[in-house]
Amino acid sequence: MRINKKGQSTVEYLVLVAAVVAAILVFAGSKFKPALESTWGSATDKMKSSAAQF
Repeated sequence: MRINKKGQSTVEYLVLVAAVVAAILVFAGSKFKPALESTWGSATDKMKSSAAQF
């Protein structure tokens, strides 16, 4: 069985970048809070609608 380590590394870097961006947004203060809440709300709504299809 062959493991694609390049793809694994890419995913790991993307997760790391996402975690850093999330940490910056959380600690940046109230400037980004409305945008962050809107994004989380939109993402959860999309997940709920996708789950309802099954």
